[in-house]
Amino acid sequence: MAEMTGTDRFLCYLRGETPDKVPLLHWSVDLALALSGVSMRQFAFDPDKIALGHIRYVQKYKTDVCVVNSDLWWALEPYGVEVYITDSLIYPKKTLADRTRPDPKVYEELEYRDPFAGERARVLAKASEIVADEIGDKVAFRQGGYGPVSNLALLVGVKEALRDLILFPEAVFAAVERVMLDWTVDYYLGSLAPWKDRLTNINYGFASLDKDLAPPEFKEEIARLELEGLQRIKERVRKMAGRDIPVTTHFCGPRPDLDFVTGKFGDTLDELQFWWPGSDYPLEEAVSKFGDRYAIAAGIDHTRTLLLGSPAEVDAMVQSSMDIARDRCSFALSSGCELGIGTPEGNLLALVEARDKYGTY
Repeated sequence: MAEMTGTDRFLCYLRGETPDKVPLLHWSVDLALALSGVSMRQFAFDPDKIALGHIRYVQKYKTDVCVVNSDLWWALEPYGVEVYITDSLIYPKKTLADRTRPDPKVYEELEYRDPFAGERARVLAKASEIVADEIGDKVAFRQGGYGPVSNLALLVGVKEALRDLILFPEAVFAAVERVMLDWTVDYYLGSLAPWKDRLTNINYGFASLDKDLAPPEFKEEIARLELEGLQRIKERVRKMAGRDIPVTTHFCGPRPDLDFVTGKFGDTLDELQFWWPGSDYPLEEAVSKFGDRYAIAAGIDHTRTLLLGSPAEVDAMVQSSMDIARDRCSFALSSGCELGIGTPEGNLLALVEARDKYGTY
């Protein structure tokens, strides 16, 4: 079989067909920043540097699939969310809810704000456009984010949202329905628009449906709202793109509730991407239950083996994952989440060698 591009490899995988090699998927703002040659203070406001760092990342570590980003808060800044930007990190300084004084008015008075009204949102959109134009025909990108419930939690503060969900759930869910559903749809449309005809997927994160995150009595309502958000996004993106776009997923938590989500979301999804080794959901079980229904992306433990292990341990991890998935599902070799700063270069290059060794068809 002739050598495929990463984009073709990924699309083949999503269709349930057999590519020349298993697609390799991982991403890292930290490592893209390091490759950009500037500090985060410049990177966060410079679309050319964001694009350069991500292009160099893909070229150096030979990923077939990646993500362009800078942080989780750029779209929330029109609400007054403030961040600290250091030489190497972006993290929240001020979200909407108060840590010590719960107040339902935070939710009752919430109004819509355009997610792309802020400077850094426009910077990231421009960076995505540069990357799409330069390498979007060769490498696939999983752009997207979270559903409306998770986005509200980021806006008010995750700890505060979990507290307030118990104290005044009606106010929280009403804010999701009244404001964050529309906000999330617009966020996705703006995030995906720069990819134009190189758009390969809609990536939908399921942080809100990890087994241990939200109280179980609210799970059904969270799922209803997250599903409504995804259905609206799919329809709007279909109109924008002029075709149906596959939905990929992201389960980044240690206890992904794949059974519940697949039961609720069904054929709205085309793929399950989750953390294994690392989470409590074995790859063997996922392949057995879902391998005939969904493409599956897993197999790289980014928190232990890849970060702290040796190249030989990386090789063994990839071999084990391929032994489980080979010929039983459409499979991509994927990290569970974003790679951290300090992930050894030797281990990342060992991933490529191991994929070629065990994942070539």
